[in-house]
Amino acid sequence: MMNVCIHSGVCGFITTVQAETDSDYQTKLQVESQCPNVKKIIEALGTLNVMNELFRKGQSEILSLSAQHLPHVTCPVPIGMLKALEASAGMALPKDVSISFTK
Repeated sequence: MMNVCIHSGVCGFITTVQAETDSDYQTKLQVESQCPNVKKIIEALGTLNVMNELFRKGQSEILSLSAQHLPHVTCPVPIGMLKALEASAGMALPKDVSISFTK
């Protein structure tokens, strides 16, 4: 099981993701979020096929639902969910990512 905590930035919402992938590359995400828009995505998500989510451009259920429900395209939650799924499937090492602003 892979655990990810996403601090979304100026909105102040925190989202936690638990991803567990089986031998057939089917992943179940357990997501908790304070964001009402992310909650809409969570309600619509079922079991995800890792290969479809990561390698079929334009066919990611996470990204499709995010486009429908998130008012800000720069929200980091969908990418955090995909990173959790990717690491859970053993297709990436669990390494932190970051975006830093400088002036």
